[in-house]
Amino acid sequence: MRAFGEVLVENKKRKLQCRSSCTREDFLETMDVVGKVGYDSAFTFIYSKRTGTPAAAMENQVPEEVVKERFDRLLAEVQAISAQVCGRDVHTVQEVLVEEPDSHVEGLVTGRMSNNTIVHFPGGKELIGKIVKVYLEESKGFYYMGSLVD
Repeated sequence: MRAFGEVLVENKKRKLQCRSSCTREDFLETMDVVGKVGYDSAFTFIYSKRTGTPAAAMENQVPEEVVKERFDRLLAEVQAISAQVCGRDVHTVQEVLVEEPDSHVEGLVTGRMSNNTIVHFPGGKELIGKIVKVYLEESKGFYYMGSLVD
């Protein structure tokens, strides 16, 4: 089996990796495992074919356009699963550990739920380090937007 990452499937730990010589069947098997396991995140990248890298010397290279299309399909599948997983808590109140001011929007803070999901909501620096109750208003796929509950 070749796919991305490492998972437990049918009580067997399998290393999943799909390299630059990955066949169509290898890729379809990867997609099948991702769906069955329900990956909601994955560290993925396209192997570098630069001179001096292992991928540059591999035989039976998959054309770049096929690699890109497969990468995009895999990423879309993982993102769809993530949206389902993350979306299950929308419109609920959750405890959030406030970590820092939001780095993109002034007036927001960023925290994490107990399952490590990120939540952004209005608040100040005085909340950093505290566990607060937050109403999760909207799921953004990999994170929530919320509001502080009094």
